[in-house]
Formats: sequence, structure tokens, C-alpha cells
Amino acid sequence: MIGLARWLLRRALPADARDAVLAELDAEYAAARTRHAGRGATAWYWRQVGGSLVPALGMRRRRLTRLGADALQDARVGVRSMLRAKAFSAAAVLTLALGIGATTAMFTIVDRVLLRPLPYAAPEQLIRIWSANPRGIPRNQISPPDFFDWRDQVQGLTALAGFSVLDATITTGGEPQRLAAASATANLVDTLGGTPLLGRWFAAAETAGQGQPVAVIGEALWRERFGGDPAILGRAIAIDGTPRTVVGVMPRTFHIPGTAERLWLPLADAWRTLPRNARYLGAVGRLAPGVSTDSARTSLAAVAAHLAATYPDADRGWGVTVVPLRDAVIGDVRRPLVMLLAAIIAVLAIACANVASLLLARGVARRRELAIRAAVGAGAGRLVRMQVVEATTVALAGGALGILLAWWLIALVPEMRPLGLPLTDRIALDWRALVAATGLTLGSAVLTAVWPAWKAARPAVGALAGGGRSTGNDVRMRQAIVAGQIAVATALVSAGLLLIVSVEKLTRVPTGFDADATLLADMALPSVRYPRDAQSPFYDRLLERVRALPGVRSAGAGGPLPLSGLDGLLRFLLTIEGVPAPGDRTQRAYLRWATPEYFQAMGIRLVAGRGFTAADRPGSTPVAVIDAELARRYFRDGTPIGRRVRTPIDGPNWRVVVGIVAAVRQSTLEREEEPHLYVPEAQTPSAELTLVVRSDRDAASMAPAIRAILREMDPELPLSNVRSSRDLVADAAAPRRLSAQLLAAFALLALLLTLVGVYGVMSQIVMQSTKELGIRLALGATESRIVRLTVRRAARMAVLGAGIGLAAAWLSAPALSGVLYGIAPRDPWTLAGAATLMVTAALAAAYLPSRRLLRLDVVQSLRDS
Repeated sequence: MIGLARWLLRRALPADARDAVLAELDAEYAAARTRHAGRGATAWYWRQVGGSLVPALGMRRRRLTRLGADALQDARVGVRSMLRAKAFSAAAVLTLALGIGATTAMFTIVDRVLLRPLPYAAPEQLIRIWSANPRGIPRNQISPPDFFDWRDQVQGLTALAGFSVLDATITTGGEPQRLAAASATANLVDTLGGTPLLGRWFAAAETAGQGQPVAVIGEALWRERFGGDPAILGRAIAIDGTPRTVVGVMPRTFHIPGTAERLWLPLADAWRTLPRNARYLGAVGRLAPGVSTDSARTSLAAVAAHLAATYPDADRGWGVTVVPLRDAVIGDVRRPLVMLLAAIIAVLAIACANVASLLLARGVARRRELAIRAAVGAGAGRLVRMQVVEATTVALAGGALGILLAWWLIALVPEMRPLGLPLTDRIALDWRALVAATGLTLGSAVLTAVWPAWKAARPAVGALAGGGRSTGNDVRMRQAIVAGQIAVATALVSAGLLLIVSVEKLTRVPTGFDADATLLADMALPSVRYPRDAQSPFYDRLLERVRALPGVRSAGAGGPLPLSGLDGLLRFLLTIEGVPAPGDRTQRAYLRWATPEYFQAMGIRLVAGRGFTAADRPGSTPVAVIDAELARRYFRDGTPIGRRVRTPIDGPNWRVVVGIVAAVRQSTLEREEEPHLYVPEAQTPSAELTLVVRSDRDAASMAPAIRAILREMDPELPLSNVRSSRDLVADAAAPRRLSAQLLAAFALLALLLTLVGVYGVMSQIVMQSTKELGIRLALGATESRIVRLTVRRAARMAVLGAGIGLAAAWLSAPALSGVLYGIAPRDPWTLAGAATLMVTAALAAAYLPSRRLLRLDVVQSLRDS
């Protein structure tokens, strides 16, 4: 207790009186201990301390009140000073607003996507599960029989739920609409943790096929199509031609990881009997308490090994991949997001450096004023505080404007869809973003005010006579700041150029098809109204009418399309007559459907033989067309034309190869071509195909006419996902293109801010050097030589900064290795180009102020000096 009292006195008393008071109290306390025992002496000591604290605290309160009044006065002076210096204030506020706004927006995205926990119950216990392909593809979909066996046999999981993402057509409540849907097991809600907004989730009996067909709809679909009517429960809606009773409405926050479904259907237990080599299920599991992801992986791998031994024809070589659900949801966006956040923080640092440089220049212009203040009694602390308050005022104005800018930028997040951002529905400004913006604002105020305030505390003795001329230290400090800006900007420009070159190389990758003037539109025939024998005749009638439209050159249907990303679906083991299958069973190909004219409409070149014709009908000889990649890999002993092949969907029947077409890229532009085998849609009907229409007109202008034809033939069939083949290619490169565009925008902003800094420094140098340069001109120096002398100073600054920036770009290059295609992260030509660009731009910015020297009046400059 005595120690606490002494600490309070030390904090409250002035330094010059502290030791004397404490010594006197200690002496009296020693005497009091002889008169009082124990607590009596301590109580006496606290009474004495209280008597000393009251006046000390009163003096401290008066001092704080005076400091507050002074600070308020400084703030008023700072605001008036800002209003007088409109150009300076506007430049500083806008510069900080750009940096703070963009950084706050990027922080909000990173916080919501990377830092926040997933919106599920106990998300750390959730795992995502895939089949592992024998050819080394670690994330393949799961066959339904394998999934049910995993669920029955795995140890260490409290739940294992399955789902299959699909499209469904709804015709109730408005125009026919094709929307994202999913089939899911009855335990999905319990596995993820969720509560229906209305009603309930599926019951186990409903996935077992008992009772009437049911559906669960999402909140967005419920509000948009049914007006949020609570009477939706129990109402029958038509899904793919089948009436289903709505039993529940799920909130917007509930969704299957990595998908965007608006409708759920029961995943039937009867799927257990489907072929094991048809893999199209996803799975998510919940770990039992105390069980790690590694333990669950081991248990699932043991089950997969047992299935591979039991069913070698379908499961030999197949394994399992298990990762925490968070890693699966975030996927590959972590690296580009962190890269963009680092880039925008670098831009903010350049912005702060620019404002600090502006404050330094402003401090030079106000040196006479500061010297007058010091002469009439203002202390160094008061001068520093005045500069800090002014910088803080600028930063607060920039921060407020930056928050508005961040709000606007976050509103553009839906436009970042190609980047593949997950969890975009919860990206919004909140208290964490506001705290981050406030921290950035105050941090910017400190960064921009430290050096100018320190300089303000040391006003030059000769400032009253000299009128506020800058010193060499001021110029050198601003040159160092600008060199640092050039270094950061060079590193950013290097990264931006690398990504731009990468995207350019990616867009030049051969796709295998011609993407000009082609319309694509998805269709799905409900099996209730269109049995297998009715599907092909419907497509024939539709395509015949489409071909009759003006400007149409060819029209077909097929799918799944190239660059669709469906690399895990319908990839079957291929049997070639007379060629034994390799032991590792890797002789596989993608199975695709096509109608006559599909290859012409899609722009897939015929290499040999023929395509499909109207003669390839049911009852005729089964035929197939293969691509050049399949021919190269599996027919090395001669021509494939006339050879026979077989896939699992053919049973014991063989197909005759009648043609070879060019190879296409199936999943992404980055992946090499994979073998494809096409079958005639008429011989093997498919309910879901994509219309492909090549015409002399713009693709979008063809859509209304095709919709009108479809409405006449069947008003309940929607035409969905209408786009052009150019969009197909553009979407394949969209994630890399968007990352490159964002980073290039940040690099351009950094470049512009840096050039402003270079211009400001060189303007100050020119103003400071008028006497020296006037003497040189008077002694006979030419104007061009004077300009070269001035620009040479900027060249040294630019070369130094660019060199440091190149070193930083070289060291940080590995961070770009996962987002580049076709170019090395340390490509010397690109790095040299970035450095050359920065040095050239800096010299151009420095040349403009040096042009003033050509209009310099030598006599007047010497007189003013």
C-alpha cells in the first residue's frame, strides 16, 4: 500500500518538488510508526499523501485544461491555414483519400474473406472431401456409391453430407427460369449448422423416396419470385416439370461451400446403385471432438483403399483428398488478395510520402512565420504541436473522404466476380473497417507530420531575414523521400507489367475453336415431358428453325463445351479394339455430345474423316469423332479412322471412329489439351445441351429470335446463360485479367503520385538554385547546359530509386509465381522495362520545372538573391 501511494505521488507531483516531498513524508512516516502500530501508521501516511495529491492533481487538471485550450486553438489555426492554402489542402486531402479509401476497401475484402471465420457452426471442425484421381488430379468429384460407402464405414466423423450442384428449371410464379440448384442429403443442415428461415429441411424419409416430392428454396428466390409470401410452405411448385411441395426456406447466409444455389432438392438414397465410375458428388464432413484432419484423412484413405480392392474396375488407383473447409472455400484467392493488399498499402505509403513532402515544402514557405512565433515566445513543443495538429486535420479530412471512397469501391465488389471471390455476400463496411480506416488516418497523420514537425521545432535563426529559404537538409530529405517513392513504384510497376504480359500470353493460347460471332445458350429438357426418345427429335426441330433465321450460317448443339471447367465429369476409361489397356488404367477421354453442324458452328476444325450427319440415327452403326489429342496419345500405330472404340456407356457395343477434329482446351486455358471423344446426340440422347449458333450478325442480337422460336415450341422451356463464345474465352482468363487490371491500376496510381513528388522536389530545387544558376548564366553557361545540370540531379535520384525498386522486385518475385503464366517472375526484360519506364517518367517530370530556367532573368535573379 505504501508503494502504491509513493507511485501516485511520483505521477502527480512536479519533477522539481517530487524528491523533497517524498523525503519529508518518509521521515514523518518513520516517526509515525513509533507512535502508531500497523494500519494506524499506513492510514496516517495515506492521509498525508491525500493532502499532497489534491493540490497536485488540481495543478495537473489546470495544466491539461490549458493544453486542451491550446490544442483547440492550434486546430482552429490549422483549419484556417488549410482554407487559405487551397491548392496545398486539396492536393494533400485527395492524395490521402485515395490511399486510405483504397486500402480500407481492400482491408475489408481481406478481413471478410480471409480473416473472419466461416458462417457455419464450429467451422474449425468442418472438412471438405474429394476423390483423388489416379492421374494425379487431387480434387475430383465422388461417385454416389463411393460416398455412401464412405459415410457408412469412416471413423472419426460425426457427420458426412453429400451434394451435387446442378441447374433446375422453375416454371411456377413467373416466366420459366433456369437457376442454380443442388441435390443434398438430409443431414447437410446438421453437418454445416443452420436454421431454416421458414419451415424445415429435408427429412430422412424424403431422401429415401418416401412421400411426395419436396423442395427447399432460398431466401433470395422466395422474395424475388414469390414476394416473400409466408404461405409458400406447403405450396406446390414445378421444378423440371415435376410438382414439388415447398417444405422450407433457407436464409441467404446458408449455402453449400463454394456454390451459389437458390434451390435444394433431396439427394436420393437410390443413387447408391448408380455406376461407380460416374463421379459428380461433393462432400463435407464434421470432425468428432478431438479428431484432427489428418486422422480423418487416414480413416477415409483406408476406406478408399478397401473400395479400390473390392471394385477394381471403377476404383483402382483412386484415393481421397481431405482439407479443412476454410482452405477449400478460400481456394486460390488468398495469394492474389494478399498481393493486392500489399500493393495498395505501398500506394498508401507513397501517398503519405507525398503529403510529408508537401508539408516540408509548406514548412519552408512558413519558416519566417514560425521564426516570428518563436521570437514572441512560442516554444518548440508548441510549434511541433501546431504542425502535428495541421497534419492531423489534413489526415482526418482525407480519412473522411477515404471512407466514402471505400464505400463506393466495396459496392463494386460484385464486378470482381471473375476473381472467384468467395463469401462476397458478407463483404460490407462495418466497425472493423471503420476502425481500420481510423487507424490508417491517424497513422498517416503521424507518418506525414513527424519530419515536418521536427523541422518546425528548429526554426532557422536567419529565417526572419532570409524570408524562408529552404536548407540543403530539406532538399536532401525530400529527395530521399522521392527516391523511396520511385523504389516502391518501380516494384509495383514491375509486378503489374509481369501480370499484363502473363494475361497477354494466356489470351493467345490456342483454344481449338473459333470464338467469332457465335451465340451460346444452355437448354435442359425435363425428363417428365421429354423421355429419351423425344429429346433428339425436339432438338432437330429447334435447330432446323434456327438455321432458317436470317444471317445464320450454321447451328448445332452439344456439350459440355470447351473451357467449361467440367474436367471431372464424364471422363471415362476408353477401350480401343486391338489395343490392351495400360496397367495404370490412364487411357481415358472426355465424353462429349454433338449434333450435326456442332463442329462447324463451334468453329472446331475437321482434321480428317467426317463429322456427324443426319444419317447417324438410332439403329444405324454407332459412330464417334475423336480429337487430335486422343489420336496422338492412343493411336500411335496408325490412322484411327475406321477403328472401333468403346466407353462404359456403350456396354458391349463398339463405336466406329469416322472423323478427327482439332483438340480443345476443356477446363482452363492454362491446362494442356486432354483427349475428347464425341458421340452423336441422336444415338445417345442428352437432355442438357448448349445451342451453338454461328451467324453474320452480332451474337446478342440473335437471342430474341431464338427465344421466340423456343416459346412457340414450348413456352415452359427457358433459354439460359446466353452469351457469346468470346465471353467463354474471356471468362476463362478473367481471374488473371482482373488481378492484372487491379494491380496495374494500383501501379499507375503509384506512378502518378511518384511523378507528383518528383515534380515538387525539382520545383523546390529550381527555386532554391536561382542564384547559383543565375551566376552560371552570367558567366556564359548555355541554357541547355543549365537544364541538363538540373535534370541530372533528378536522374541520380531516379536511378537510385529504380535500382532499389528492382532489387525489391527481384526478391519478392517468388510471391508471383502462382499467378503468372508463360513468363518467369524474374523476367529480365520486363524488370528492365519497368525501371526504364520509371526513370524516363521521372526525368520527364523533372524536365518541366527546369524549363523555367530558360525564362530566367539573370539580373533579376541575382538581385533577388
